[in-house]
Amino acid sequence: MKNIKNILLIIFLLFFCKQFFAQNTEAIATIDTNTILIGDQIDLNLKFTYPSSYLITWPLFNDTIIKEIEIIKKAKIDTIYSENNELTTLSQKLTITSFDSGYYAIPPIRFLYKEHGDTNIYTEETQALLLEVITIPVDTTQAFKDIKVPIKAPYTFREAMPWILIGIAAILITLLVIYYIRKHKKAEPIFRKRIKPKLPPHQVALDALEKLKLSKLWQTGKIKEYHTELTDIIRTYIHDRFGIHAIEMTSDEISDAIIRTVTNEELQKKLKQTLILADLVKFAKEQPLPLEHDSSLNNSIAFVKGTILALEDATTKKNEMETKTKINNEQY
Repeated sequence: MKNIKNILLIIFLLFFCKQFFAQNTEAIATIDTNTILIGDQIDLNLKFTYPSSYLITWPLFNDTIIKEIEIIKKAKIDTIYSENNELTTLSQKLTITSFDSGYYAIPPIRFLYKEHGDTNIYTEETQALLLEVITIPVDTTQAFKDIKVPIKAPYTFREAMPWILIGIAAILITLLVIYYIRKHKKAEPIFRKRIKPKLPPHQVALDALEKLKLSKLWQTGKIKEYHTELTDIIRTYIHDRFGIHAIEMTSDEISDAIIRTVTNEELQKKLKQTLILADLVKFAKEQPLPLEHDSSLNNSIAFVKGTILALEDATTKKNEMETKTKINNEQY
């Protein structure tokens, strides 16, 4: 008899504790409407209020509530505190839909909670909800109509751009192939090197003489090499400037040819001195004085510059004569 009383006391205490906790917690579930058209979306609103000191477990959801009701989107869980911070309210919005017509029960949503230091876990559930999913009514007395074809969207420039680029690339490739075939048939190089404009003979000669001066050949004992290179520069200049084959001529032959070409006796003399001294160094092993080395170089520079002026004067006189001849012809 005593054991029965103890059991009844324990049952009463458990029921009282549950009622005590239940008075401080509240779970609510609502939906925007109880009737939707198939495929429409509505919100399932969950709310749970509990003492702020409690520990709770929020229900987890997969992609469905039940197999006929799908979850489209899950919002974040919002938190609201009471004025004295004794109670906390958590809420979450689930967007749901259904693609099967009929009546479907949304089962109670269960929340778990307990107090700090308490090993017992308690539950609070929402009320069950009923959702009706309806379809569009079909009038079977009317004739069936064909499904409308998809509406064609306008063709945008962005969509056409890849095809335009492909077309341009195809044209360029075709032109390159034609260009290559033509060059191959003519045995011509596909790409020509840009030919640098040829410097005038006097510029080439003056640059070479300046380079020879900076090389300091005779100062380092290379006297023969110095005079050989000096006369080679002058011979090349005379060949390119006057058309005289000076490279294969002797010094005397060059002097005679210059006398017939250049009328300036001073320039003739300077050139002859340079050629004679070079022959003495190359064939008689002459050892000129330092001043004579520089004198030969300076004579060569003077000869090049002097013949430039002489040729320019000759060109001017030629142009004047052509102008006078043209005027005379027009007068007659």
